[in-house]
Amino acid sequence: MLNIFLLFLISISNPVTTPSPPVFGVGGPDAYGYRWIDSDTTAPGAPVYNWIDITGIGDTIRGLADDNVVGPFPIGFDFPYYWYTVNSFFVGSNGYIAFGDNFLSAHPFQNFPNAARPNNTLAPLMCDLDFSAGSPLCMYWTNNRDTCIISYINVPFWNTGGSNTFQIILTKADSSIYFQYQTQNGAPYNGWQSTGSSTIGIENITGRVGLSYMHAGQPTYNMPHASLAIKFYPPPTTGYQVRDIAAWAVMNDNSEGVFVHLGDTVFPRGKVKNAGNVPTGSFPVYCRIRSGANVVFAETIQVASSNPGEVININCTRRYVPTATGLYTMVIRSALSGDSVPSNDSLVLEMRVVQYPGELRWEDLSTPRAMYYWNGPGGYGNKFYPPRYPASVTQAKVYASGSNTPVSVLVLDDNGPNGAPGDTLFITTINISTQQWYTVNVTPPVNIASGAFYVGCISAVSMAPSFGMDTLPPVSRLGWEYTNSWAPSRHAAQHDIMIRAVCDVGSGIKEIVGEKEISLPPTIMRIKEFISKPKSQIYNACGLPMKNEKLTTGIYFLKEEGKIRKLILVE
Repeated sequence: MLNIFLLFLISISNPVTTPSPPVFGVGGPDAYGYRWIDSDTTAPGAPVYNWIDITGIGDTIRGLADDNVVGPFPIGFDFPYYWYTVNSFFVGSNGYIAFGDNFLSAHPFQNFPNAARPNNTLAPLMCDLDFSAGSPLCMYWTNNRDTCIISYINVPFWNTGGSNTFQIILTKADSSIYFQYQTQNGAPYNGWQSTGSSTIGIENITGRVGLSYMHAGQPTYNMPHASLAIKFYPPPTTGYQVRDIAAWAVMNDNSEGVFVHLGDTVFPRGKVKNAGNVPTGSFPVYCRIRSGANVVFAETIQVASSNPGEVININCTRRYVPTATGLYTMVIRSALSGDSVPSNDSLVLEMRVVQYPGELRWEDLSTPRAMYYWNGPGGYGNKFYPPRYPASVTQAKVYASGSNTPVSVLVLDDNGPNGAPGDTLFITTINISTQQWYTVNVTPPVNIASGAFYVGCISAVSMAPSFGMDTLPPVSRLGWEYTNSWAPSRHAAQHDIMIRAVCDVGSGIKEIVGEKEISLPPTIMRIKEFISKPKSQIYNACGLPMKNEKLTTGIYFLKEEGKIRKLILVE
């Protein structure tokens, strides 16, 4: 009896443990409290697969191709997501939507959550899909009250075919998100288990909170299949708090690089956003312009307070006039005390000061830091906003290496959907051989009266040519790629493409060199003194006449008795 008793004590004090079996069909919570549950489980609350056909009532989403983003499109109501609401979305051809983020996600696809853009993402099948093959369709429908549906229909994988039909359903009634899969045939290029092949899940506005349902074929029991439904739902309450002011934009909504003509006036501006879920008190925002390590402009804007989700415009009252050409950087930095996410406090914009005639470029390299090519036919391009209008594009330059590879060099208008490459303004064919810069004379020169233009280089040959890249910051975020269609480069936030444009003063309204500049307060009564004069007219920087419009700060031209003077309207 004594021995038996001792054995019993040993078994109590050293229990034998076995690994818990995986829990199928449920997942989460993430840091905020979101969970998921799918129709493969019998757990309470499991969704029931119920495909909703919107082909007869929805709107077709046009412009999707291989690796691109279109939008935004209206949800039709304010949909609660994490601690904020969203009301529009961009559609990625690679099987995802993003709220307020038009950045392209392309192979390799990151797992969720991930701070790399795009963020604020719903990904029912973030994978290398191809809208340029077969007869795929994407549609959306909203009742403008509480339900919005986005459906991908018969979309093949890139280079391997197959077919995928799936949809996203947003339901305001319970703030839930549903993914439904009607058909799933085939596999991504190199298979489901290949690195970065695919992601299914959701993530928030910072990319630091989210849920992964499946990534690169793991776990295998969460592979998408026909008649599968997945529900993502928020917690009834949460103790999760984020105190976060993010630098949201510099100079423009995408913080894309800008050109400034030597001697012109710059008023730095930007945006910050309360990306947290608690209100804040006062905090400073620092605006800086640097030439190399030297600070050439500095101003501090004090923000009184902010509410969750609020976007605040930051407008500097001081102006900066560059005195030398070259590379500059403009920085917006928030300085909220106790900020939870310091990594998003700053945004850097690349600013190039140039003088006509001169090169518009986003890199300073004579030789590249990297060379990229496409597995299939493709190419690259850069987007350029001239520093002054009208501008005349006289040359295009491309850094490349090949083996007597024919390529098309193009100048394109920005009149495509949402400012994408549109009409071809110039095209020629050259052969790429030795690794070097290739210069093409644009004859006759292309005149740009307003907006942007693109210089692109496209090859019909697989894996040739290789294009030069600058992989060090700052970056313009204005690189584009061509894979059967144009789209912002998947690496636009990491490097710049070695493609340049040479510009001169274009035809139209030209400033008279040496004519006195006049600085005026932007009051409509003072402006009317000029407009009301006989034989006088005010034009904006695009050369368009201004009539009864109220003028804001900026550069205008006064044409009076055959002479043209530049007007700089300041506060």
